This record gives sequence, C-alpha cells and structure tokens, in this order.
Amino acid sequence: MTSPQVLENGYQAPNSPILRLAFKILCIIAVSRESLDHWKNTGSKEWKDHVSIMINRFENTNITAGLVLATTTLFLSSVPPIKHLMAYNSSISYIFAMVSFGAALLSVISGSAVLVIYETSTAHKDMDSLKRMQRHQVIALLLWLAYPSVCLSIATCFLFVSIFIACFWSDNSVVTVITILACLAFLSNGGLTLYVFSVVGEK
Repeated sequence: MTSPQVLENGYQAPNSPILRLAFKILCIIAVSRESLDHWKNTGSKEWKDHVSIMINRFENTNITAGLVLATTTLFLSSVPPIKHLMAYNSSISYIFAMVSFGAALLSVISGSAVLVIYETSTAHKDMDSLKRMQRHQVIALLLWLAYPSVCLSIATCFLFVSIFIACFWSDNSVVTVITILACLAFLSNGGLTLYVFSVVGEK
C-alpha cells in the first residue's frame, strides 16, 4: 500500500535529473507551467486564473486544429489547379497530408473532450484531490491534457512538410526558392522560440 507521504508528493517533480526534465516538459505542454506547484491551493485566485487560461488555450487549440483539418481536407479532396507550381497530389505529399488530417482530427476530438471534462470538473469537483493522486495518475492526467496540443503539433508539421514537398518539386525555380526560404524561416523561428523560452524568466 502506498503511504500518505507518497500520495502527497505525486504531483511533485521526480528526483532523477532526466525524469525531472521530462516531467518539466510534460508540464509545459499539458498545463503551460514548469511544475504543478499551483496544485497546492486549488481555492486560490492563482488557481482560478490558471483554469481560465487553460480553458482559453483549449478553445484556441480546437480552433487551430479545425483550420488545419479544413486545409488538409482541401488538399486531399481536390486537384491542384496548376500542377507545375504545386503538385500536392504526388504520393509522398499526399501521405504526409493524410497523416496531418488524422492528427488534426484527433486533436479536434480529444481537444473537445478535454475542454468539456476539464471545465466541468474544475467547476463541480473537489480539485484538492489532485495533490493526493499517485504518480502514475498524475502522469496519465498530464498526458491526457497534452494530447490535443501534441496532435495539433504533429498535424501542423506534417502539413508543412506536405506543402514543402509539393512546392519543392515544382518545375518553377521561383517557387522552389520561395519554398526553401519558407523552410529556413520556419526552422529559424523554431530555434528562436526555443532560445527565447530558455532565457525569459531565467534567474
């Protein structure tokens, strides 16, 4: 039987450096925080503000996933109007678009479920039980909260790759150059995002 002390510490970061880093990343994706310290007092104003932020985030995630879903649906169900400029009906591009469609659909479905259950639970259930959860229960909850965002990230990346392949294999050199520049901009933005995230709020 698990001791009460272990139950109370289930929401805290593990002691192992690697597991601590993994837990931190999971918290950032799932609850937009580096830790779960805000679980200590679920009756405070900080907790209520956090709930509002999370609900707003889930709503925005669902909207974005819906846009990605609509875009991939268009690519999968239509013929390129000018094939020599953007041949997104090629096999490899189509496969990436299919993966993007599936991930976006999962994001919409899971995001809607998370939004409804999260909003209902925080309004009508005792959230003090969160800090009494065992470690595996906390991890399962975080994975469930992170699922829509992870699926959306996968859908967006695969859609970008699908469009990149379709444009890169274009017969038009101008389109190819623009595609390469767009890819460099995408990668540089990702690197800049990681850098800014690592330095903002650094002690």
